Amino acid sequence: MATALAVSGMVCAHGAAAREARYRVTVARGDLAAGLETLGAQTGMSFGWDGALPRTSAAAVAGQMTARAALDRLLRGTGLHAVRAGPTTFRLVRTGPGGAPRTDIPETMPDVIVTARKQPEALSTVAAPVATWVPGADPAESSKDTHGVAASVEGMVVTHAGTGHDRAFMRGIADSPFNGFSQATVSVQLNDARITYDAAEPGLSLIDIARVEVLKGPQGPLYGTGSLGGVYRIVTNPPVLGSVAGSAGAAFTAIQHGGVGASSEATFNLPVIDDRAAIRLVGYASVMPGWVNVAGAARGTNRSETYGGRVSLRIVPVSGWMIDVVATQQATGARDSAYVDLNDKDLTRHVAFLEPRDGRVRVVEGKIAGQIGAAQLVLVTGYTRQDQGETYDASASAVALGLPRGSLANYQDTRAYSVFDQEVRLSAPPGQIFNWVVGASYLSATTAADGELSQPGRPLRPIFALSRQATEIALFADTSFPLFDRLRASLGARAFRATTEDSRRERRKLQADAKATFGLTPSASLAYSFARNQLVFLRFGSAFRSGGLDSTNTVTGRYAADKVRTLELGGRLRVGDRLSVEADLFRSVWTHLQSDYLEANGLTATHNVGDAVIPGAELAVEWRAMSAWHIKGGATWQRPRLDRAMNGKHLIKDARLPVVPDLSARLEIRRDFTAGAWRISPYAAANYTGASRLSFDAGLDRHMPGYGLVRTGVAAVSDALTVRLDIDNMFDARADTFAFGNPFSVRTTPQFTPARPRAITVSVSHHF
Repeated sequence: MATALAVSGMVCAHGAAAREARYRVTVARGDLAAGLETLGAQTGMSFGWDGALPRTSAAAVAGQMTARAALDRLLRGTGLHAVRAGPTTFRLVRTGPGGAPRTDIPETMPDVIVTARKQPEALSTVAAPVATWVPGADPAESSKDTHGVAASVEGMVVTHAGTGHDRAFMRGIADSPFNGFSQATVSVQLNDARITYDAAEPGLSLIDIARVEVLKGPQGPLYGTGSLGGVYRIVTNPPVLGSVAGSAGAAFTAIQHGGVGASSEATFNLPVIDDRAAIRLVGYASVMPGWVNVAGAARGTNRSETYGGRVSLRIVPVSGWMIDVVATQQATGARDSAYVDLNDKDLTRHVAFLEPRDGRVRVVEGKIAGQIGAAQLVLVTGYTRQDQGETYDASASAVALGLPRGSLANYQDTRAYSVFDQEVRLSAPPGQIFNWVVGASYLSATTAADGELSQPGRPLRPIFALSRQATEIALFADTSFPLFDRLRASLGARAFRATTEDSRRERRKLQADAKATFGLTPSASLAYSFARNQLVFLRFGSAFRSGGLDSTNTVTGRYAADKVRTLELGGRLRVGDRLSVEADLFRSVWTHLQSDYLEANGLTATHNVGDAVIPGAELAVEWRAMSAWHIKGGATWQRPRLDRAMNGKHLIKDARLPVVPDLSARLEIRRDFTAGAWRISPYAAANYTGASRLSFDAGLDRHMPGYGLVRTGVAAVSDALTVRLDIDNMFDARADTFAFGNPFSVRTTPQFTPARPRAITVSVSHHF
């Protein structure tokens, strides 16, 4: 089986620039695995190999050179030779007789090293449903946000409530379209830090990142409570030691029925101590015009802004040890909501007030990694603070909120979330036949929410308050080992104690409760490798989510914990450098499904609705039809349905789970050619999202028709310069992407969130 060592994975839009860069390299003579770790830290490269990595000494390397030259020197006398597998990835293979490089190794499509399962692995060999999104790897993928990732990954769906207010779902594990207070079904990670618990998906811009790793299906053993649907993990580019480098870019976007917006970004990598420490600075800003109009008032009211930055510090105190500190901040804002209330073809809304919203997320994380004897030690600490503010026109629910009929009122929703997590883990040294990882983790999450009514000429009136303190203490382990030739088994488990303390006040009525839960979430898999890059696996996974307060439950006053168990059969196939196929069949059982719902007054609460069954299938294909033509496609079929009510009775009605469609598909065609010093890549791509329902709650089971969106464009690269032209929603489709916008009027007024109209973007970026 293939093993991998991932230490950064810095990917540039222009591969040649990454290959030709020269670095100041200093690697002491010693253990090969430690030498590879140090070299990766200094050059930003990743390495993978087949079988066990030889327990041997590596040569010392020092001087100014390319990453490839440094790697070749390091491998002298080790019996290994490097074969390039991607722009920043090398595969280590054994040399042939007499020390000559083997010539019988087939060329393969570029591989990616992933670390989402707490150990570095080559993606093509992972016996689990893992997908990656690598910026710059595909000229047809120009988006730099969560929606862009979801458009490229089978089984992932993101609502359209606005940046920082969306909810992400995977493989049909969808509980509600409303941003209530149940724990999220997708665990969002920034590097090794968990950044959400019950908050919305923060919508971090994907600027200067190495990749996004998406783990589908329940991931309880390695990621704890809340990972029912999967894990969304952003891996940032770390500082590169001894290198002065950077990039800058700017873009202008013209939106039909709107105006012109602009965005910019810049990255700088600077050495602090030549071969021991470096710092990386990232900054970005975006101002996008609106396209929704308020009847009789302003036009383009949903204008939005995003500002963010990141500071990363990497220190290599001694060979084989690394210290990383990363601080991230992003602020978002929109002057108004993006929904309309006539139909999905119209871009006008009829309200008394604008509905602005804002958000801010701040993340600080620290990581220490190195060798303790033969084992690899990792210690991680992270802290995240996420603030959200939303304003809604609540006039439609005036009576239910205790106001006289016909009153005009705004509802101001203010929330503050924080997550503090720590993890320490030990893993087997790279390249072992028996792979293992064991660890302990601690998580503390707090939520504070306040709701106030605002009326013209009157003071704010508090009507809602919620506070939550959640903690989780856990021990986890995961191991994989050979059973027979080509057949490997994996076992994993997490033992945890989860505690929640809740209090909720709604119009002077106060509830409070606390509960501790002990649990175990296991996983197991079998993987058979027919040949290199030909793998089939059978996997069982599970995950758990804590319960909380439920005012409608007259027996316990709580909603119960829910759990997902999934059995799947999957496989990966790569044929030379031409064809890549991934396929999965899965069936998930979701017991005691928690769901946020809207009360009659428009406020959100949570209850259990029953048990659900989600069968499904996924297919992803990439084909290099000829040297210049690239075709990529994928499809997801699933049937997420509520099967039993909480009283145990089977449901006759076709009770779809909210938001997620039964069918979705994507197709992309690209051609690459050269014109003088330029490499030109025109493309066309389309995404289809099938019909879905807004909610299974009474009165809100609204139909959202299926729709297709087409985008096209061209990317041109010359040396370190990239110029792009991208056209999104080429045919200016008026699709309803989300049949919700305002919780206080949704029961009385149709609501539609139209797809962003045709947008034309011209962008320029330069690496130096």
